[in-house]
Amino acid sequence: MRLLQSVFPGFIGWRAVSLHAIALLGFGQLAACAYIPSDGPLKSDIDNEYQPRAAQHPFELVEISDATLRVLQQRDDASLAARFGGDAAPPELKLGIGDALNITIWETGSQPLFATTPITQPAGNASRGVSLPEQSVDTDGCISVPFAGRIHVAGSTLVQVEADIKAALVGKAANPQVLVTLSRNLSNTVTVVGEVTGGGRIALSPHGDRLLDVLASAGGIRAPTYETWIRLTRAGLSMRVPMAQILDNPADNVFLQPDDALLVTRQPESFTAFGATGRNAQIIFEAAHVSLIEAVAKAGGLQDQRADPRAVFLMRKEPASIGAALAGSSAVENQALMPVVYRLDLTKASGYFLAQSFAMRDGDMLFVSSAPANELQKFLTLLGLITQPAIEGAVLNSSLK
Repeated sequence: MRLLQSVFPGFIGWRAVSLHAIALLGFGQLAACAYIPSDGPLKSDIDNEYQPRAAQHPFELVEISDATLRVLQQRDDASLAARFGGDAAPPELKLGIGDALNITIWETGSQPLFATTPITQPAGNASRGVSLPEQSVDTDGCISVPFAGRIHVAGSTLVQVEADIKAALVGKAANPQVLVTLSRNLSNTVTVVGEVTGGGRIALSPHGDRLLDVLASAGGIRAPTYETWIRLTRAGLSMRVPMAQILDNPADNVFLQPDDALLVTRQPESFTAFGATGRNAQIIFEAAHVSLIEAVAKAGGLQDQRADPRAVFLMRKEPASIGAALAGSSAVENQALMPVVYRLDLTKASGYFLAQSFAMRDGDMLFVSSAPANELQKFLTLLGLITQPAIEGAVLNSSLK
């Protein structure tokens, strides 16, 4: 107190000087703080960090508008049809090592080479036939047919094998006719593993099997469709897409080919919510498609006493082509993915319709900034916590003198 009296001798009294000093001390302590406790940047902070006058920016700040939605519709997502050919014809299945064949040979005439028991009696001309024991394709790619010898069948179709056997029997059998069927299919299979009821090697049928057909043959998926991802690997190429995309886009339900591999995994899509929302957490989509306005609702909406409805932000990394279309000449060059901050104004009714058409993506970050008035209130509250004990102590000390 003596120090204050000596520094401020002209004030009304040393008690008044003490209160002024205490207040100044409180402001000084607040000024010494790096910042007032906060749950994230204000709208003005993000605007300043964006550096609107700079040639390049640490991120692109984009207002959500009809033009923004049109650009996002041009996004080129991973597509099985584009990578593996959605309009391709079913593959022509060919025999391989380990396959097994059933062979039946018919002959006409009175002196058949293979059979003596008549099978049919068309117009008085007896037709006799025999079914050979099951023939497996050996490691040399051949099968054995009596009187025809070793027939190479690996890499051939059933029709080609029938023609080859018939040609080998000409001059030995009486007008031979040959029918070949596949009894065991090992070379024309697809491997299915992961979140399916019955994984394993699934045999392809001659008419062609699409991706969903093979999944059905494997017993179907075990997880909800909106949490299931499909990875197709073929000839060293691999692509992973959500199951919902295959169901929404029939072109991605491609024909599978021998030796294809399907990996079915369960990975729920999610986004994270921060700031002045009712719920700060990682939130699962629990649906195939979630819009921005639905994401805000899942996060508990905007808190009345804290949120700035002009400052609803959605943050994600976009492909460079999308980022360039959104940002124009300010796009960062030589960057595969560009950080983009989308801003939504929910003080306008149109903002709700725009948010309804804005699709969320896995890994998105939703942030709702606090209102500037809320920051002022926190400042005053913090100031009171710092100065009030000192003021009460000074008043008590004064009353005791």
